Amino acid sequence: MSIEFVISDWRAWYAGVSEPADWHRWHSGELELQEDTLADVSFLPAMLRRRLSPLSKAVFNSAYPLLQQRDIPLLCCSVHGEAKRTYSLLQGVAAEEDLSPTAFGLSVHNAIAGQLSIANKVRSPALALAGGDYPLLAGLMEANGILREGAKEILLIFCEEPLPEMYHPSTQSPSGVCATALLLTLPVEGSKGSGVTLVNSSSVRLKTAFEEADYQLPLLSALIKNSGKVPVAKGWELLINAN
Repeated sequence: MSIEFVISDWRAWYAGVSEPADWHRWHSGELELQEDTLADVSFLPAMLRRRLSPLSKAVFNSAYPLLQQRDIPLLCCSVHGEAKRTYSLLQGVAAEEDLSPTAFGLSVHNAIAGQLSIANKVRSPALALAGGDYPLLAGLMEANGILREGAKEILLIFCEEPLPEMYHPSTQSPSGVCATALLLTLPVEGSKGSGVTLVNSSSVRLKTAFEEADYQLPLLSALIKNSGKVPVAKGWELLINAN
């Protein structure tokens, strides 16, 4: 079984790296990561910037430019979502404090997708997906279904942030805030971009996102090279320009 896509454009943010030239420098070992850096969202209105967490800022930095002049479906896939905001709310519950409705609204799993669609005046569906064990496969499969139903393009976003220390004994924490945005279409004659194929392969072995939390980095390495094979689940891999 195989599923074909075209990645017509992509952007990502991780530890201060966001521009294509910097991603190439990072991949070649010429650029050091800046772990405590926040994504630049100076292009947004001040009122919106104040509502954004470090995770949502990374998503906006990556996805916002790709949505300009586009009203297309967007799909935000994350294993843990706004984990730090949720943990802060749970601490408030434990302390029997009143919860802020605004804080709760910004902590739910579809909060980032909603904020992004509102800021870009997107009227197409904006969806949030819990990534589970294999978020890359979950996101690509869902995106394929939406494209097969008639959408011409979809923006697929993966995002994660380091987890509060309390969760570390039960799951691996991402090393830093990371967001990846892929502008996907189905292949048609004259398509521009990188051809990718999701293939079923019994030989592929992969740890879950709870065991290997930085699952976006192998994908980014392949995107930078514009070639390669990326395991996305047990029995599944993504081939990039593998003709």
